[in-house]
Amino acid sequence: MLSRWQTGEVRDVHEDMMRLTLEIVAKTLFDTDIADKSEEVGGYLALGIKFYDQWFRNLALTLLPESAPIPHHLRSRRVIQRLDAIVYDIIRRRKDSGEEKGDLLSMMLEAKYEDGTPISDQQVRDEVMTLFIAGHDTTALALTWTWYLLSQHPEVEAKLVEELQTVLEGREPTFADLPRLRYTDMVVREALRLYPPVWGMARVANTDCEIGGYPIESGNIIILSQWVMHRDSRYFDSPDTFNPNRWADGLAQRLPTYAYFPFGGGPRVCIGKSFAQMEAVLLLATITQKFHLSLVPGQDLTPWPAFTLRPKHGIKMVLNEQRSQNSPVLPTAR
Repeated sequence: MLSRWQTGEVRDVHEDMMRLTLEIVAKTLFDTDIADKSEEVGGYLALGIKFYDQWFRNLALTLLPESAPIPHHLRSRRVIQRLDAIVYDIIRRRKDSGEEKGDLLSMMLEAKYEDGTPISDQQVRDEVMTLFIAGHDTTALALTWTWYLLSQHPEVEAKLVEELQTVLEGREPTFADLPRLRYTDMVVREALRLYPPVWGMARVANTDCEIGGYPIESGNIIILSQWVMHRDSRYFDSPDTFNPNRWADGLAQRLPTYAYFPFGGGPRVCIGKSFAQMEAVLLLATITQKFHLSLVPGQDLTPWPAFTLRPKHGIKMVLNEQRSQNSPVLPTAR
């Protein structure tokens, strides 16, 4: 991707991050190169999320059966059919090859139920689709909002660049560098606090109970919002301020459970939490070493709380060659 980026050009970093993380999840989990299809797949996934958001917010749509031949359902079906064709093709080619690659797709194709019955292609498809969506969308959004925040806080970017130059000395980061990229990790944590890709989630009460003095009946749906909790002044000083240093003195260990939960929590915590954190830190380090991204002024940067927290109109940024830590840091347009 970086080989295609050119100094001085304007990029929609949301689109670029979506395409990049989609290609990474396909290669890492399924050993499949979808570079030639990433734009198409990403477009269909984005449409799917848009249709879901429309359905979620429109009571009339939720009351209609999926078989109802209305325009919304017909368009949704076409998107699903196209994505199915791509995913089933990945499954078919792997089965036809007979290869055991030791990746997640091979594990799923070998998996069996307790009675020894192999799981169906439909089940494999469902798992692959879930991992395609959850495995790229959230990480891409975390990085997208990180670029926005860095463009507004040049002093944070300068400190980030200084750490990268000290630790990496110009080479690309690897997994072994993660323990030393402490400030880079704190930047990602803070971006996830202010702009959590999963902005809200729901749970159903198993039994009657009471929470904070409110009676909860079995079957009630409880909404938990990361956006609200992450900006609560009871747990975070100056909660609306982008300050990666707040994580430097063990804040994560002192916080009560669920004051900070960008990946959810409990038995349903995101299965890809460690993978996503590692990926975000390594990508941030790799890209920041080469490019400084400055915000194109005059944009509408409204966060859109759809299926995930997305920039409603993308985020356009100008690419510039990264300056050294000794170069003057100039303020960027807000």
